[in-house]
Amino acid sequence: MIRAARKRIVQVVGATLALALLVHGPVVGSAAGTVEEDPVIRVGLFYGSTALDGANLLNDVGSGYRLGYYDSQRAFQTLAQTTETAISVVKTQNVYYGTGVDWSGSGYYDSPASGVMVGCWHIVLPGSYGSFQAAQAAAGAYSGGFAAWIDGAWQARVGAYADQASAQAVQASLGLTGATVTGTSSYGVSVVKTGTSQILFQFDDSSGSLCLGILPGLDDSVKTETIFRGNTYYGGFQYQRVGGGDLTVSSVLTLDDYIQGVIVREMSSSWPLEALKAQAVCARTYAYRNYAAQRHNSQDFDLCNSTHCQAYSGMSAVTAESSRAVTETHGEYLWYDGELIEAVYFSSDGGATESSENVWGGTLPYLVGKTDPYEVAVAGQIPDYNWTVTYTAQELTDLLNEKGYINSGVVDFRITGTSPTGNVTEITFTDSSGKSWSKVREDCRTFLGLRSQRYTVTGGSGAEGYPVNEGGSLSSLSGAYALDGNGNTVALSGGTVYAIGGDGTVGAAEPAASGGSSTGAFTITGSGWGHSVGMSQWGAYAMAQQGHTYRDILNFYYTGIEVRTP
Repeated sequence: MIRAARKRIVQVVGATLALALLVHGPVVGSAAGTVEEDPVIRVGLFYGSTALDGANLLNDVGSGYRLGYYDSQRAFQTLAQTTETAISVVKTQNVYYGTGVDWSGSGYYDSPASGVMVGCWHIVLPGSYGSFQAAQAAAGAYSGGFAAWIDGAWQARVGAYADQASAQAVQASLGLTGATVTGTSSYGVSVVKTGTSQILFQFDDSSGSLCLGILPGLDDSVKTETIFRGNTYYGGFQYQRVGGGDLTVSSVLTLDDYIQGVIVREMSSSWPLEALKAQAVCARTYAYRNYAAQRHNSQDFDLCNSTHCQAYSGMSAVTAESSRAVTETHGEYLWYDGELIEAVYFSSDGGATESSENVWGGTLPYLVGKTDPYEVAVAGQIPDYNWTVTYTAQELTDLLNEKGYINSGVVDFRITGTSPTGNVTEITFTDSSGKSWSKVREDCRTFLGLRSQRYTVTGGSGAEGYPVNEGGSLSSLSGAYALDGNGNTVALSGGTVYAIGGDGTVGAAEPAASGGSSTGAFTITGSGWGHSVGMSQWGAYAMAQQGHTYRDILNFYYTGIEVRTP
């Protein structure tokens, strides 16, 4: 049985910062709290617009199912069980599905279709029952009979009919004068034998405070694996009709079992063990912060299975090596000054990571940009490591207009700010009237749909102006100053200004060729993929290939942190 997790009191987080993974959404830091030892978590698999009319389960390792609910401590409370290996869960409305065993889980409908119909009207036999066995015994005397747990009380029910009249007709034909006909509340669910309309168990808590849980296996002697919609999962499942709608389906399992599924989606299981271990510690730390912050509490689960939290689709890709990475780092988190860190990561940095304030606007002392000497060693293995995007002036004009920046036609697009590590922190667009718009930090990437903030701009008006220092430029010399031969600061105004070129020759300073017409093109040339804050996954791969440990990797990409258990 999955047990309630033990707790150790430590500081979890302090500062709150909206951060993101490669395409992950913001993380909201929680208040100081507790770190539980391998807590039981709920991961939303289908919810909101993806909620289901019905879903199949198939035993893969282990057999049968325990049926009940998860209590407030995430401990499973068994109400009933079945030895069936293939079951389906449907909402208690009229649901239609195909007779074939469709392990992808599709093919359930709430309107008439070919196949099997599971109706939502039932005959309730008279009497009260103290257990699943007693209710099942009474219901078993009739074809289509089943035990139902309704608002905490056991009932014996018969049939699954499309409407009240049909149920009443069968009631009369069976001579069940003491029975009644009933439907269920909008929170009810039925467990059926897959491919049939035979209900095995019905669960209905009309208050909506409890929902059906299913724990594969008839006991805890085997670590079960269960197929759901073509993927294999550890642990159990929870089915909830949020607001009386379709089924919100969650995977319920321990944190480390979840991390096993995460790391093989976020990193290839064929990568070196030390890289996988670094990913496991990052993923565990990142997941726990989300869990502690109750990020999806309003949807009645803890984490989602998308990159909004971390990618997760069960255990199908887990290997002995990836499982070893989780086991050998069990209980380890990333800490800074007694608090769990925002353990963000991304695909590749293109040569340098970036400080959090230059991407999201908040400063954290352990997310500091630095030149990355490792990643380049495997650049040839990284898909699209170097990339190029071209925009015409007209395309930029249209893009700005579409996003509410009404302009008279873009004539200039340039980089106007870079970080100490060489990543772009500000870009500026100028139209034919001289009006300008700037985008800063992560918008330098996302506004243009680029792969990273590490790039240069050439062509069009991107090269216009007087070049200064390393990659910078001035649109004019008005207001600019220089040091003369005596070390005095002199305003650059009037006459001809001379400069020393890279070859040591002296010549008149001239602006670079403009080319900034409405038909000009701007070429953006960059490297890397992602936000570049925290750990580069390909950098971790390169470091592991070079013999570095997972602790070396984590201490390089995160500044001043500790890798330890609570």
